[in-house]
Amino acid sequence: MKDLNSPVIWRTLFDGDSKHGWMHSGIGVLSDGRIVFEAPGGAALIFLDPVTKSHIRVEVGVAVSHGIAVGSDDTIWICDPGAQAPGQVVQINLDGKIVRTIKQPIRSADEQDKWRPTSIALAPNGDIWIGDGYGLSLVHVVRANGVIQTFDGSSSGIKFDCPHGVAIDTRESVTRIAVADRSNKRVLYFKEDGSFIRSVADPIMTSPSSLAVRGSDLLVTDLFGAILAINQDDHVRAIVPTSNVNTREGWPNKLSGTDSVAPDVLEGKLNSPHGITVSSKGEVYFTEWYLGGRAVTIS
Repeated sequence: MKDLNSPVIWRTLFDGDSKHGWMHSGIGVLSDGRIVFEAPGGAALIFLDPVTKSHIRVEVGVAVSHGIAVGSDDTIWICDPGAQAPGQVVQINLDGKIVRTIKQPIRSADEQDKWRPTSIALAPNGDIWIGDGYGLSLVHVVRANGVIQTFDGSSSGIKFDCPHGVAIDTRESVTRIAVADRSNKRVLYFKEDGSFIRSVADPIMTSPSSLAVRGSDLLVTDLFGAILAINQDDHVRAIVPTSNVNTREGWPNKLSGTDSVAPDVLEGKLNSPHGITVSSKGEVYFTEWYLGGRAVTIS
């Protein structure tokens, strides 16, 4: 697998129509190579062949497919933060039918209906990790035996503040859990039992959002317009450097008078990278968050 370094080869696979609404999507890869992500406006998924760009739309019973993970059986896990709380976590089949729901883990009555999960990761041992980035800033794990544990990040020295992304880090001999703690501008590593290992921060990492492992790198979407890589020595480098577009009035969209409209996006220039995934062949796919949105591959 070749290393990713700038400049990268960029190919837009899907340009959403802004009239359908926002794309605020995760992304995953099926066993047949198709990618799956949210249709603009939510309530449906796009299944797309990255070679031909042909795609189908499948209705699903969620508001926002914000976090997506694909199981070994090609079922699709979705974190839906909802248009407003509470959100939901569901497992669907390829027809869009919900086959399992994970309910909010509640520790006290005042947490009721405040769940807005943003990311989900499936560990090889059967554990399911969930980031509640938009709700209570917690990370939950549903163990393979059904036991649920909850972590607030305090073992790192400060509590999570929008743990937007979670990923299973298999780069070492021992599996770790990586968390993109967006508002704290850091990525954290935990053992599978939830014990804190260390955190990584860097001036170029301003809004870490979603995570995916590729070879010896942990890839990070930085919402303010970059894709980063963290190597096994915790060095952070830019794969696609920031374009500082978040300073634009109306970002991630643009303003037309007083109205928000889709931005003018360019090949090779990021606007608001959101979800990210990597295929078994090392192909990188990501989504961008704005009216209509887009799905892109880089190599």
